Formats: sequence, C-alpha cells, structure tokens
Amino acid sequence: MTPHTPRPDAPDDLTIDVTDADVRAARDAWAAARDGGAAEARVEQLHRGYERLVRTQSRQLGEALRRRHVRAAEA
Repeated sequence: MTPHTPRPDAPDDLTIDVTDADVRAARDAWAAARDGGAAEARVEQLHRGYERLVRTQSRQLGEALRRRHVRAAEA
C-alpha cells in the first residue's frame, strides 16, 4: 500500500490506497499457499485478505469516479 497525502474529503488521516500491486501480491500469496500445501486455515485467511483488498479497491475506484462525475457536473 502506498502512503499518500490524505484527501481533503477524507474523514481522517488514517486512509490508505489499495494498489493493483497490493491486490496482485495478496492473490499470489493466497495461490502459493493453496498450491503449496499450506494449512487450510492459512489458505482461507489469505483468501479473505485478498477478497477484502479487491472489495476495498473497488470502493476506491467507485468513489473516484463519483468525485470526477460531481466535478464534471459542477463545471
């Protein structure tokens, strides 16, 4: 996850941006555990983390599109 300057509309300074690299790393860790014979609990834990990052990034993208749409409408 990349550090960044908080957005002015962010509720506080504890926000993060999930990058494509973050999602890839989580996916790769989950796949390596799954294919490498890791304990089922570990595989499930990594998969949940991967899914959480995908959902978070999707929300981020949606928020960014909404902000752009609002700015375009205000122009």
